[in-house]
Amino acid sequence: MNTTEKGDILEDKAVGIIERILDDGLIGVMKEYARVFTKKKYPSNLRGSGEVEFDLTIEIWPPNADQYSMIYFIECKNYTHRVPINEVKKFFADILETSGVNAKAIIITSSPLQQGAFDYASAKKMMVIEGESKDNFNITLYKRNIEEENIIPILEETINEQLLDEGVKSLSKVVDKQLLSCLIPAKSKVGYGIDLLSKENINQITLDELDKFDESYLINGYGLSVKDLSNYLKSEYNIEINYFDPKENKYLGTCDIDNKTIGISKKIIGTPRELFTIGHEFGHFKLHQKLRINQELMNSFSDSKYDFTIGKNRLENPRHWVEWQANYFSASLLLPKSSIIAKAWQYQGAKHNLIFDDNYSNQRKLRRIIDKLANHFSVSKTSIIYRLKELNMITDNTSTKIIGDLISQWKSKYFV
Repeated sequence: MNTTEKGDILEDKAVGIIERILDDGLIGVMKEYARVFTKKKYPSNLRGSGEVEFDLTIEIWPPNADQYSMIYFIECKNYTHRVPINEVKKFFADILETSGVNAKAIIITSSPLQQGAFDYASAKKMMVIEGESKDNFNITLYKRNIEEENIIPILEETINEQLLDEGVKSLSKVVDKQLLSCLIPAKSKVGYGIDLLSKENINQITLDELDKFDESYLINGYGLSVKDLSNYLKSEYNIEINYFDPKENKYLGTCDIDNKTIGISKKIIGTPRELFTIGHEFGHFKLHQKLRINQELMNSFSDSKYDFTIGKNRLENPRHWVEWQANYFSASLLLPKSSIIAKAWQYQGAKHNLIFDDNYSNQRKLRRIIDKLANHFSVSKTSIIYRLKELNMITDNTSTKIIGDLISQWKSKYFV
């Protein structure tokens, strides 16, 4: 499905909402006063006989008027990536080009705007609504660019006071109020743009990436290297990997989706954490294009802890979900299920689970296998044991410990 087809789907949903509002009389005005058009072309004042087509328009016609006195231009963007500034600038320029009088601009998008695009829309007093429509008319609000409650601002460059009599203003207020109340959920219902992805969903995404990278890696159980992954990110996504001084940032890795850069702390260069961190930040790039939560708010949430008693992380706030998804993405990408199982069986010389019990010689054997797996896949031993545990590849026969105690007992001497 191409971008135009995706845009048409979102547009059809938006049209359905607006027409239902009118048909049900929710706006409180006669339909001839608020006329809805799709793909209508308006004469250009710059292209001679040319025309400019808009996804959706709502024209406000006072009784007995020979032209509309106000117009809503609605642009529908259905992207998997963030909307760039050039798209927003073009929308604004098209409105001015058609001499849209007393124009109100609304962008309905399935993805957030890039920061520059949002700043531009905000400066021009556009309304930005982010999310897909539902049967109850809920479209998630990305951000509101208005000072007065329930009023969508008129673009300053299009204001014509002569056409703004009290009747038109009253009609506009009713339309604004009903559109906003039907298209925007209560603030308490606003989400953070975090897709509810299952392990299976994330695993399939990583398998698709590995197939694009090199099918032989899965077939032969190869492990990725920092160089392999870095080159792939550059060639496939134009993602640059930059290394920063630990004094500049307390984090091991950062991801700037808009600028397509991944930052990695120099203190983990050459360590097993380097590759996993790159995979983690790539996970943010792939999974969190729609994320609507700033870094300050993200930092206010506590970190999630792995609970060995239940065999998974406890996920209790948005940060937990975001970081869990990125971690699981990295683990699935670097330690594919088929590859790590095949290698584990190869290193122990038998096709069955690894055994963890109270016998010291068996524990030494388990350590050696984990060490080999970590070396083969270029990740930490901790990452290996987490992945094996998650895949139910370790049979715990100990009577005195749980697998979590194993890491605590061996500590950094064995698990780096």
